[in-house]
This record gives sequence, C-alpha cells and structure tokens, in this order.
Amino acid sequence: MQIQELGYRILQTESVVLPNGMDGKLLLLMHAPIRLRIAETDGLAQTGDLILCSAKMPIQFEPAELDMCYDWMLFGLGSDATFYQSLQIPENVLLRFADASFLHVLMGQICAEFYAGHPKRSDMLDCLLKALLIRVAETAGPVNAAHQQRSSDPHYQDLVQLREKIYANPQEKWTVEMLCSEVNMSRSYFQLVYRETFGMTCIADVINCKMNRARELLTATSYTISHIAQLCGYDNEEHFMRQFKKNNGVTPTVYRREHRV
Repeated sequence: MQIQELGYRILQTESVVLPNGMDGKLLLLMHAPIRLRIAETDGLAQTGDLILCSAKMPIQFEPAELDMCYDWMLFGLGSDATFYQSLQIPENVLLRFADASFLHVLMGQICAEFYAGHPKRSDMLDCLLKALLIRVAETAGPVNAAHQQRSSDPHYQDLVQLREKIYANPQEKWTVEMLCSEVNMSRSYFQLVYRETFGMTCIADVINCKMNRARELLTATSYTISHIAQLCGYDNEEHFMRQFKKNNGVTPTVYRREHRV
C-alpha cells in the first residue's frame, strides 16, 4: 500500500467540497462532530467515527459545531488489493467504535513516520497502515438508520453534551447519580437511553474516557504513575493500575515503554 498524502488533527472552520472525490481511498477519522454528504446521502459523524471513501466518490464535509478537527489519509492499494478486499471494510458509510483511541494513536504514529527519513520508512508505513485497517475491520460498526433516528430524540443533544463533558473532565469521579442528575433523568431511564445512544453503559464510557487520558499522559509526559492516576480521577494508584491493565492488556509502565514517542 502507498500513502499519498495525510494530515493529523487538522483544525478548520470552512467546508471541504470534493465533487469528484479523490484519486485513491480517502480515510477520515473525526476528533469533533462533522456533517458529511457522501454522494447524495447526509450523515452526522461524532468524535471517534471513521469513514473510508472509495476513489472518485463525491464528498462534502463541514463543521457540526464551531470547528472541524479530523485526521485524513489518501492511499492507494498497489499490489495489496486482495489483502484490502479480504478485510471487507464497508466504504462510504460512517463507522463507529466503542473505543477509537487506538486508531488515533496509530494515525499519530503514521503521520510521524510519514515525515521521517530513515531507510525503512516505506516498510514501516505499510505495516502501520495495515494494522490500522485490520483494527477498523475487527472493531467497526456501521452507524445504521436506527442510530440516525435516535439522533432526533429530544434527549439526544443533552446526552451528547453530557458525554462531551465527561470526556473533557476525566479527573471527575463520575457516578451514575451524578450523570443522570446532569440531564434530569431517572437512574433507570438514563442508563437505558445512554446505552442505546452510545452502545455502552455510562460507567464503561467514563472508564473509557479515563483510559484515553491515561494513555495520552503516559505517552506525552514524564509524570509518575501515581500523578497520572490522580489526574484521571483515581484516589488509589493500585485501583488505577488494575483497571488500566484490564482495559489495555498491559500495565501503565509497560504501555509507556512500548508507546512512548
């Protein structure tokens, strides 16, 4: 596979219109809500959603809120067309993940490698791109009509704003009671609609947000594990370490060693 162009955490306010698509596969990974039009179909992409557009597919995207923030990549298949087809990744539809943090990390690594100058650069890019596509194929779920219909629910925007608040404040010690009071819902109803809307329980989402922040701090800072635990809302370092290993397969120390840029 050959990466032709890419961008990481692109921030802009103006719409992008590609009436004739691109000369290759176009991958978009969202860091903020974005309104999309693929051919004649409209969709609302949430943070963490991904779309893979086929070559020459008309696409238009614009901010759903204040700014767009996204990763993008244009690539060709070359001699790997059979490999790509075997993954059976749906094209031209929004894909959603329970946890897109690994994809964001991979995109950052691909971008860093793309601009590196070492002799094995092409081989490394090929491996990283294949790893990303395999992860997409294994974990993606199409944003179906039922989900789009839920976006018109009167509670939908309140839930989206609550989720944004959760992810903006990983240091908070969120409980179900705190969360349902934020949107003025009963505990049972809140838990039901939250899971139906986002595909996971509210507490699983809270843990996911804390793990996202922990991974960022482990790779981007030299903070101690104890300090990182506090910044992620854990009073007990051992509890943080157990939960991190359960969700990531390795201890925080090992994760830092393997992923430090």
